[in-house]
Amino acid sequence: MSYEELITTKEARTMLKVSNKTLWLWYKKGLIRAVRLPSGKLRYYRNDIERIIRGKS
Repeated sequence: MSYEELITTKEARTMLKVSNKTLWLWYKKGLIRAVRLPSGKLRYYRNDIERIIRGKS
């Protein structure tokens, strides 16, 4: 079984150079996936973030 790496909201924002609001909207639109932790915080899949970055290049 393989696991995908999760990153924090701050890490995702920094990598993508976008605001919290933009990141949240992309999540709500289904452009990126996220997991809600028991604490209520979101963690984003690094693969999704890197895919978006590659698409921007």
